[in-house]
Amino acid sequence: MKKIEELGQVISTDVLVLGGGMAGLCAAIEAKEKPVDVLVVDKGGIGWAGQTPVGGGMIIHFNPEHADDWCRWLIPHGEYLHDQDWTYAVARDVHKTVMRLESLGLPFSKKGGEVAILPFEKMYDLTVFDAPKSLVKLKGAAKAKGVQFLDKIYVIDLLKHENRVAGALGFGLVDGKRYILQAKAVLIAVGSCRYMVENAFAVNSGEGPAMAYRAGAQLRNAEFANSYTFGARLVGRQFGGLTAFLHLENALGEKIMEKHYPESVVGKKPGEERRDFRQIADAMIKEAEAGRGPIYLDLRKLTPDEMDRLMAKNIPVLQQLADESITLLKEKAGLDPMKGRIEMHPQFIGGQGPVRIDLDCRTTVEGLWAAGDAPSLGSGWTGARASGGSYRGFGLCFAPISGFRAGQTISEYAASAKRFNIDAGEVKRVKKRVFAPLGRKGNLNSGDIIYEVHKAMVPMKNTFLREAGRLKNALKIIEGAKKNLPKVSAPDFHELMRYHQAESMALAAEFTTKAALMREESRGQHYREDFPNRDDKNWLKWIVIQEQDGVPKLLTEPVPIEKYKVKPD
Repeated sequence: MKKIEELGQVISTDVLVLGGGMAGLCAAIEAKEKPVDVLVVDKGGIGWAGQTPVGGGMIIHFNPEHADDWCRWLIPHGEYLHDQDWTYAVARDVHKTVMRLESLGLPFSKKGGEVAILPFEKMYDLTVFDAPKSLVKLKGAAKAKGVQFLDKIYVIDLLKHENRVAGALGFGLVDGKRYILQAKAVLIAVGSCRYMVENAFAVNSGEGPAMAYRAGAQLRNAEFANSYTFGARLVGRQFGGLTAFLHLENALGEKIMEKHYPESVVGKKPGEERRDFRQIADAMIKEAEAGRGPIYLDLRKLTPDEMDRLMAKNIPVLQQLADESITLLKEKAGLDPMKGRIEMHPQFIGGQGPVRIDLDCRTTVEGLWAAGDAPSLGSGWTGARASGGSYRGFGLCFAPISGFRAGQTISEYAASAKRFNIDAGEVKRVKKRVFAPLGRKGNLNSGDIIYEVHKAMVPMKNTFLREAGRLKNALKIIEGAKKNLPKVSAPDFHELMRYHQAESMALAAEFTTKAALMREESRGQHYREDFPNRDDKNWLKWIVIQEQDGVPKLLTEPVPIEKYKVKPD
């Protein structure tokens, strides 16, 4: 029997953090409050990788005494499918998390020397920070505490000792070197699945949920993934205007939201209009299918007050995003929005993070934690809505909150846990799976698999406005993509990474589609045309997914609404 040192470079630590983004760095910083070794590993450059540098730099804020009011507002919007323990935990942690980040040097906008609190929605405010510089600051704070780092190392599978996670297997993207990472506890903080559709978030391909699932962890709420926004077609990105949805019009000049969803905009005071991306996407599709497309945004028709609101004149970071959209249209598309209409279209933004965690960020497998986007849906804190697809500032909110919580509890566990040496047989088993495509002769490449996954997941009629027949067709495409994976060759280590990204995306697509097909109702971000009503009698339940005999096993679990504060009317 070989020793594991013969199978790759062995690196041992107490706490292994996979992912050097906001959640991972916050967890590492918090974990070093205990006398434990902490190692952060990332496939990119720590300090620059991840979603935060391109994510807008917004975190919600409200004072702690308003936590209960906020929860009682949010839970009906998520249609009561929340894990309310998590919802209230987030509410309690919001203020202290912002203050903790500021103390670590996160470059927040300031007013009078204090973090600037910017009025935004009726139920919460925003704090904003310089997103491109944020992770560099957090890395510096982590380094000062003694956290260790490994860049350009791709990790796709976990290693186990009996039924406990005890490390991970990775390889270098520069030199292909094999790494056997031994740890007393492992934290997954590598983000959710963005399906490589939008360039800004192409780095996140669902590896975290995939590795958790293969290790035996439960997933939850996968059907509420995959949201849409809308953007300028000519530049292929979201339009940053705050109230652009109010002014979308068809080719005849009719405002489409007033036409299809008047209750969301008509008679509302400024700031009270409801921006529901499902409704916006549905209105755009209905107009296009009726032959009244394309859909436009015509800034020439706006009053000065409407223009000020659109450009978010009183919220600097949102004004910057709106200004960037205008600049892109001028420089890349040659279009001056003040002189002509802007053609708009729906945009798929993905976002599947269904790893199930408790309030300590533990998964259902011993030795394994998760934080950030990978468990954002699985935590249940936003109910039947994905955090980033519904409310500004929510996406980044959960990353540091869960990161700090995970760092505290994982370090407590590691400080007292026994270290197990991983068996060479376990390393060989995982190594064989991970490196199987390397040099394999095949007539397909990873791009072919990704294309098939896109065919199944990107069309709105498959993933956003759902119906049983279309979901079954999408599932056939996904199953076909998975069957073709053994035909994919990877000539080098970069292509090997792409293979595992494609594999992870196919698995994420399967989770979402099977759960969406199982839930025969409409709730939150999940809309079934064949079951258009919410059904509390039969579907006040979570759908849980777990690996069984090599395939995803789906089961339901009643939401324990009787023990929660906020109950359906």
